[in-house]
Amino acid sequence: MISMLVNEHYRLARNRFVQLSLLIIPVITSIMAIFFSDILKNNDGNMLNYMSIVSSTLIVISFLGIGVAGTILSNEYQYGTLKLIMIWPISRSALLFSKWLTVICYLLYLFILMFIVSMAVGSLLFGFEGFGANGHMFGNIMLNYVIGFTEAFMIVTFTYMVSVVFKNGAFSIGVGMAAFLGGKLATEIFRLLEWKSGIFLLFANTKLDQYFFGNQPIYDEMSLLYSMTILGLHFCFFYGVAWWFFVKRDISV
Repeated sequence: MISMLVNEHYRLARNRFVQLSLLIIPVITSIMAIFFSDILKNNDGNMLNYMSIVSSTLIVISFLGIGVAGTILSNEYQYGTLKLIMIWPISRSALLFSKWLTVICYLLYLFILMFIVSMAVGSLLFGFEGFGANGHMFGNIMLNYVIGFTEAFMIVTFTYMVSVVFKNGAFSIGVGMAAFLGGKLATEIFRLLEWKSGIFLLFANTKLDQYFFGNQPIYDEMSLLYSMTILGLHFCFFYGVAWWFFVKRDISV
């Protein structure tokens, strides 16, 4: 399994889209620094204020993750390399898991990169003055990253499932993006209309900040344990469907 994961990382590193995405993160943080520079300096902003602003753009990482999740396995079908891979003494379950885990690692790398770059740029341009006065903001920033990673984790797993079922990268990416944006919109609609069935929606339960800092849950019946359970059920369904289609059906290219 380790050798498979290393091999997938090697192939990921050679992917042009992945290489470009590693440049997109510093570009985004630099643009944010330029755009908000005067505002932060005029209001005695510091590194934490800047990092808080950057953390509002984490949705970009979800879109990048969708791009990789939708193609990492479907491209094997498209280029006719899957049958060659299956000649190796590896199980289908192990191959499926190694590619999924590689996508999750990719997400983690992007989140870490965003955090480090925003901290470096923020400290250089805005300094630490007033850091202690709003130190609680660091907790909010970390919570934003947790929420961002949770949403990205779930949506890339969903996109990965679609790519396994339909074996088409472009279609999988389109469905993944539509589900991501549509799911968030549906959650807001259900909340505004006070439809109780919204308690089962994926993105109603990824908003973990509703359980911290004195916030109120979207629905009174919800709790942190409930949301974690719903997220776990969604994940099991997504990955379970992907496993069933990949392991049980004949591989045809």
